[in-house]
This record gives sequence, C-alpha cells and structure tokens, in this order.
Amino acid sequence: MSLSIEQIASLPVPLLRQGLVPWVSSHVVAEPDRIAALEANLQRELDATSDEGLATLLATFGAAGDGYRHFPADPCARRLTRAYMAKMSPTWRVDGLDRLDAWLASGPARRMIVCNHLSYTDTQLTDSLLALEGRAGVADRLVAIAGPKVYTEAWRRLAAISLHTRKTVQSSTVATEQDTLSPRELAVVALETLRDCERLMDEGYIILLYPEGTRSRNGRFQPFLRAAGRYLQIPGLSVLPMAQTGSERIFPIGDRLMYPGHVRITFGEPFAGEDYPGKLGALAEVHARIAASLPAAYRPEPGAPPVG
Repeated sequence: MSLSIEQIASLPVPLLRQGLVPWVSSHVVAEPDRIAALEANLQRELDATSDEGLATLLATFGAAGDGYRHFPADPCARRLTRAYMAKMSPTWRVDGLDRLDAWLASGPARRMIVCNHLSYTDTQLTDSLLALEGRAGVADRLVAIAGPKVYTEAWRRLAAISLHTRKTVQSSTVATEQDTLSPRELAVVALETLRDCERLMDEGYIILLYPEGTRSRNGRFQPFLRAAGRYLQIPGLSVLPMAQTGSERIFPIGDRLMYPGHVRITFGEPFAGEDYPGKLGALAEVHARIAASLPAAYRPEPGAPPVG
C-alpha cells in the first residue's frame, strides 16, 4: 500500500482511521500471530485517539522537515508508534539503567546521549525500549539530531513525527538527500543547530546524537565525523555513551520493510565533556566507551581510527 507524503497529509480523518492499521502492518514482515497482535495494539490506541488529535497528527505529518529547526513530537503519533513498536522487539534487553538513572539524578547539566548508528529505526527502538522499561518520561525528553533523509519518505516521516527531532545539515561526505546550500549557508545551519541544542538542553531535553553521520553498512562501529566534535564542546555538557545492537535486522539498509528481532541497548559510564579538552578529545573518548560496550561483531574494524 504505497502512499505519498502528500496523499497521507491530505487524508480526511475518517479515511485515516480506516487505513492506518493496514498501512502500518503492510510495512512489517512477521508471522500472522505477531501481525495480529501488532494490529490489535495499534487499533486500541487509534480507537482511544480523538478526531482532533488525528487532524493535528496529519498537519504535523505534512509540515515535518519543512526547515532546519526543532520538530516537537506529535503526542498521538508517539502513542501510536509505541503501540506497534512494542511488537517489533519480541525480545529485548537494556543494560546500564542504573547508570542512566544516576546520570539523570546527578544535578544540573546539559545532557547528551551519544550512540552508534545502524538503522533508521534506532531512535524509535530507543524510545520504545525506554517506555517498556518504565522510563517513558526519559524517552519523552529525547531530541534526535536528524538529517534530511528522515523526513523524505512517508514511512520514515511517520516515525519522525513520533519523536522530538532537530533537523540539520549532513556532512558533504555522507549527504545524499539534502537541499543545495552554499558553504556559508551550511555553516549557518550548523551553528544554529548547536545553539538550538544548548537551548533545548537548558530546557530539560536530552540531545541524542549519532556522530557517525550515516548508518553502518556492515554493522561495524564506524569512525565519528570530525565535525561532530563541535557538539561535544558545548559548555557544561554531560555525556552518556549508549551502544545499540539488533536494529539493523529490524529495518535493514536498502529495505522498505521491517522485521521483528532482538534489540539491546547498553548505557556506559557518563563523563563531562570538559574533562577531555581539545577539538576531538571528548569525541574520541565517547567513541572508545561505546566501542567497549559493543559485542565483538559490532566493534570497529581493527586499526580504524575513532574519528575520521
């Protein structure tokens, strides 16, 4: 059931009610019992959602990605997405919750989680697993730094509007779906993103950053982009490393469908960015801490540098 962004955004609410569940399940490959459970979860949440809420969701969907700025999560989209994502990880594990809890309780700070990047569904799964672990309030505070690709296809856009995102430019070394901007314009957007991150963290949000800049093609943890070092230099920053595995099998690169699978996230030991000075000091440190939390098959290729 292939629908464009424009077709979905223009749907009347009654048609959205009628078509959302089969449209979502058409993107999932699983045994019939799991599909039925996913659809039942989603239908229950849909039935509990008002027409006004769905109308707002459609408006949010239509406008998502229309500039380089912060896009707040749509609350209805978040509930609906969590309803079906709960069935996409039939087995899952979260390690280091004590570190997460202690980090959040450690006093005032600008907080950032840094993670490896395997799939378009990385942030969705992080959100879903935190909610399943009773940390929905933490998941509600995450703001993922996202490139333009996140908003350019209907299935990915539905996921995007269920999350807080901050759209920014990608490095020219990895960008494939980006507006044509001059070097000066790229620099302005990058600077505005940093300032917006500071503002959001000061308001209590937690920035979620994927400094590889693109999804790993073989599952191996890649070097971080040098430009990402600017985020780790934000004054007063407290950094929590997070390693994720399994998401690449749930939404494989090059595929348009999702497959249920095992997911694991591990929170490492946090640190203050200012304890590792220099342009790349904190960036290299968080890379090392994430690598140490990954299983052997996901660790960097032997001899690969932490920063490219």
